[in-house]
Amino acid sequence: MRCRRGDFNQCRDSQLLGLEKDGLFSGIADVPESVTHNINDHLTGSNLPVLSCLEPAAVAYLACQNARVKGADTVVVFGAGPIGLYSAIAAGRVFGASKIYIVDPVPFRRQFAAEWCDRCFDVPEFFESPPSEIDVVIESSGILQNLTTVFHRINANGRAILLGRCGHPLMIDSPDHMITNAISVMGSRGHLGGAFNDLLTLYLNGKFPLEAPVTKIISGLEQLKHHLLNHEMVLNENCKVLVRLDGGE
Repeated sequence: MRCRRGDFNQCRDSQLLGLEKDGLFSGIADVPESVTHNINDHLTGSNLPVLSCLEPAAVAYLACQNARVKGADTVVVFGAGPIGLYSAIAAGRVFGASKIYIVDPVPFRRQFAAEWCDRCFDVPEFFESPPSEIDVVIESSGILQNLTTVFHRINANGRAILLGRCGHPLMIDSPDHMITNAISVMGSRGHLGGAFNDLLTLYLNGKFPLEAPVTKIISGLEQLKHHLLNHEMVLNENCKVLVRLDGGE
């Protein structure tokens, strides 16, 4: 019933292609028309990999919508993986945040993300000298202690968005600060409800660089296996790795 009310992300009968339902790597997948997007008019040989990034970009876009990011906001993003980087890009390029800071422990990812924010911090560096003003926190790393530690620095009417899943409890030890300053904490799930259409329009008008997090495109199952077995290489030397299974380059 929730999806029939327009809350598409909250459908209790949804099935994820490739997890609950077979078909992720098939040449043809049978899915309901209501969840498809016609991208035929936008396909070229060069932007097919880019369009495969719509899903994580839309997750970040929806998170910024839920965080009500606006002009003059200072936004802190924990995690410089694909969704964290897209969150920083959306916050600045689409929603007009005035200051964007990214926090990540991996040197390569900090260097790679520097183009899309005002400053990238290592984790200890950030907590030793955090920004004096924080309006929005987007936690995409799954390290919930980040939010616990920074929570008392969030401004009045601030917003904190949880994206990274980890299975650990969230501890907020500043409830008085939360109550006094009317700070909102919420989770943001998925991308449905219009984000794809918005992002396609932004991308086609040169307003949103879907290609930004892509650091490598590999080809074939053997390369995919190699990267899955060497996940530290993906973490420490890449942001987003795409896989071609059609033998193309």
